[in-house]
Amino acid sequence: MALKKIVFAPGINRDRTNYSSTGGWYSGDKIRFRQGYPEKIGGWTTVNFDPYIGEASSLISYGTTDNQSVVGIGTNQKIYVLVGTNLYDTTPIRATFTSPDTDNCIDTTSGSTTLTFTISGHGGIDGDYVTISGAVDVGGVPAGEINAEHTISNVTGTTFEITVTTAATSTVSGGGGASIVTAFQISVGYSGTTFGYGWGAGVWSRGTWGSSATTPVAFPARIIYQDKFNNDIIYNLQAGGIYYWEYNNSISNRGILLNTLVNSRAVPQQVNRTLFAPSGHLLALACTEYSETYTAGETISSITRTGTTATVTTAAGHGLDLYDWVVFSGQAPQVYQGEYQVTSVPTSTTFTYTLPYDPGSDATTVGTYKNVDYSGGAYDPLLIRWANVNPNSGPQPEEWKPEITNNAGFLRVKQGSEIISAIRTRQEVLIFTDTALTTLQFLGTDEVFGSQEISTAINVMGPNVTAEVNNSVYWMGNDKFFMYDGRVNTLPCTLKQYVFEDINREQGFLFTSGINSEFNEIIWFYASAGSNVLNRYVIYNFMENIWYYGTLARTTWVDSGDIKFPLSTNGGYVYRHEDGKDDGQPAGEDPLPIEAYIQSADMTIEDGDNFILTKRVIPDVNFTNSATKDPVTGATVTPEVEMTVGVRNFPGASNNMTDVEGTTLSRDVITTATINTYTNQVFVRARGRQMNFMIASDTLGVQWELGSTRIDFKPDGRRGGAF
Repeated sequence: MALKKIVFAPGINRDRTNYSSTGGWYSGDKIRFRQGYPEKIGGWTTVNFDPYIGEASSLISYGTTDNQSVVGIGTNQKIYVLVGTNLYDTTPIRATFTSPDTDNCIDTTSGSTTLTFTISGHGGIDGDYVTISGAVDVGGVPAGEINAEHTISNVTGTTFEITVTTAATSTVSGGGGASIVTAFQISVGYSGTTFGYGWGAGVWSRGTWGSSATTPVAFPARIIYQDKFNNDIIYNLQAGGIYYWEYNNSISNRGILLNTLVNSRAVPQQVNRTLFAPSGHLLALACTEYSETYTAGETISSITRTGTTATVTTAAGHGLDLYDWVVFSGQAPQVYQGEYQVTSVPTSTTFTYTLPYDPGSDATTVGTYKNVDYSGGAYDPLLIRWANVNPNSGPQPEEWKPEITNNAGFLRVKQGSEIISAIRTRQEVLIFTDTALTTLQFLGTDEVFGSQEISTAINVMGPNVTAEVNNSVYWMGNDKFFMYDGRVNTLPCTLKQYVFEDINREQGFLFTSGINSEFNEIIWFYASAGSNVLNRYVIYNFMENIWYYGTLARTTWVDSGDIKFPLSTNGGYVYRHEDGKDDGQPAGEDPLPIEAYIQSADMTIEDGDNFILTKRVIPDVNFTNSATKDPVTGATVTPEVEMTVGVRNFPGASNNMTDVEGTTLSRDVITTATINTYTNQVFVRARGRQMNFMIASDTLGVQWELGSTRIDFKPDGRRGGAF
């Protein structure tokens, strides 16, 4: 009998039938190809000890100027920063209520662990987080249990409830003292696209009076977008505001609204996505228009000055808040005139602003002022705005007012109904609407940016499915994959049918992509048709021009860079990939084995007229980097894989195999031959018109690479008839 070296084409092809894919690989999971040969993917370990809350939709990693590695995580409930293994809650505070609004605002019921708060205008919704401080014991409930972070529930107008551990021993109506402080975090969102039915779901008056609300209303997932700015992070909630987190060594800062920074002006109030252009301009994509309105201020009684701080006293309540803008006119000297920002918390009749220099004189003319409002712009789903970049000091992401003296501005994309996604490349930003692709390029002229339409025949699955490699951009569309390298091309895919005919498009806005540059891979995580969470991946190897796929639950991914390994998220944990060989579990739990396999398409002899008789296999498996000790027990182990040769007589028949006694065995229940570093050859007895070959592993510590296996098989007659 002659040995035949089995060489399969790299990649997996599921867009042809098993039989027509002869000479290639047909299925697999948790494998990749290196120089054309399959191997098990690397393992992963968990980074954080304590889980984050919610489901992550955004992940960013970078190094600071003081050599700290920072990971930013945005979930549908919280915003975090991960440093080392420590997770820090940096969720912005939406509103804080103090005395007298919170005086004795707590009610208890004897025997109940539920506390009811009454605070007018608190604005919370079920599931929001509030941090309470300053309360005293109420109805037998210790202050230490009240003064903590809580999730609120049963919100009804001015009231909400929290749950504590200790049941009240008495019923109290109005307790807790006069020093209670309640700090409400920004409201939570949905982890995925959620559908509602019935009364109260969706927009008011969408149907006739008395009609049943049987049409589902989609509530979108809360998506976060983050970008690095110096050592800090600028991020936004989709269809929400822009936030700024300032790095410090103690990681003690919470995020704040960008429009609450000193000198912030005309910041868009509602934005679908933010990102920095290569020129340094912070872009707001699909956002509120620039708008400014002026109203007369109160009568000025006096203006006094200490250094460069000017204090204005008005005759009546001015109604201004910290960081509001006012325009002064008629004052002397002239330095008092112009547009200035309120720079300290005002009283009812006084406020301050900062002069650009000390005029050295207190002689002033009182003059007049006007209040300036930049928040009135209408939302435009095709509008792009950008903040100023100072040629001397760099980006100013807080300055959005277009003026002759700066380069803030705006333009509008022409095609499509809304901006869906965007990605920064070396010299441009690609803007994706639902039907078109536009390039945004920095001109360096008075117009600042120019746009050019590239294609009006594209689509994109969601906002996070784009990836850039070597100035080429790849993305997942609604029914195919695309590539842009100066022009738009449909990317040939041997898994197109497999992916797009078993996919949950309703969750497309959650789909995410990433780069694993060490292995030349672009990876997309998506939800199969029966799943509302991301449970599968498909990979394009851009160097070998091949595809492969698998099952793995991940919600975000970032490539290695300042941090040595690629990072991903799922279920409360950040995972460090290509680190180890196993499925790393949270701290204190043993790792689990990664179940990986690859199976060939069916092979035949000549045209398949003859039966194939297989008796011997000489494997070629490399176990380099496999563990020699069990990572849980410490016992010495020999790494191994299982090899299966499956046969069948017709393309639609089940696989089967016969043992050495000739007994037919089910392909699904057979214990296959074990291959390890000491295996020279394996004896099997498999007979059928078609044969396939599989390598699999499901043990801890194993890492394998398959080479050129040799199989001893020959024609064995035509018993049973030809096709």
